[in-house]
Amino acid sequence: MKNLLVTVALTLIAASASAAIQYEFVQKNTSADPVEPVTDLTARAVIDGDRSRVDFVGGNLYPPGTYVISTDGSRRLQFVDPTKQWYTEVNTTSVATALGASNIRISNLKSSMETRDDRPVIAGYPTEHSRLTITYDISVTMKSIALKQHVRTEVDTWTTSQFPSATVMSFLSGLRTGNPEIDRLLEVESTRVTGFPLRQTVTTRAVADLPPSRSEIKTPTSRTIVREMWVTSIREVPPDSALFSIPPAYRRTDVQEAPKAARETVTFDPPAK
Repeated sequence: MKNLLVTVALTLIAASASAAIQYEFVQKNTSADPVEPVTDLTARAVIDGDRSRVDFVGGNLYPPGTYVISTDGSRRLQFVDPTKQWYTEVNTTSVATALGASNIRISNLKSSMETRDDRPVIAGYPTEHSRLTITYDISVTMKSIALKQHVRTEVDTWTTSQFPSATVMSFLSGLRTGNPEIDRLLEVESTRVTGFPLRQTVTTRAVADLPPSRSEIKTPTSRTIVREMWVTSIREVPPDSALFSIPPAYRRTDVQEAPKAARETVTFDPPAK
């Protein structure tokens, strides 16, 4: 069940303001499973309407110096490596279509939203804290065997109203897989929180219904993954079209799928070597 695509982790924020928005942020992914490596990144993002660019400055999730750009609301993501002078393009519409055509099934989807009392100042701006809780069952049929997991995700988000034209918008909110169950889940994840997020913690715990096994090697039945993101600075900047174009000398290279670090997997197998 390795590398089963569920969603794309790279989340961009779109704003309709006349000025562009530039912010620096840190992201960290951790797991209670000691086999899973801790991943982190430090990045700088520029958002100008439907155009976006994220430069990876540090961390082990992407090579520092590389960046990803989009000019169409993240329907296409172009991963650029200046050291090799090449780029690769990921069509997120095709990813969504493939996801919708897969044998993934979502059931028992429930969600709730609550406002929390703390209002910390982050990156110089006051924030509002909300918690979105989502529970659902996800099942995949592998070789005529249905594998099922019970998932609970808690999304704590601290947003600012200082950027009134900005809205939370991952590219998932603009895509449709064609699978009503998956689309409903993506809609809940991408549209319930409003405002500009300056900090976010996503905690996902999955408990698997594993078939009986005679093996003496015990497979873990639960898995918890935590993704944290926080903005360290943010400001408005003049628009610059050059940021969203690839140098003419760079060549395109094709890959079979999106970079592994740009997607999340649902699997109870150990990572592929």
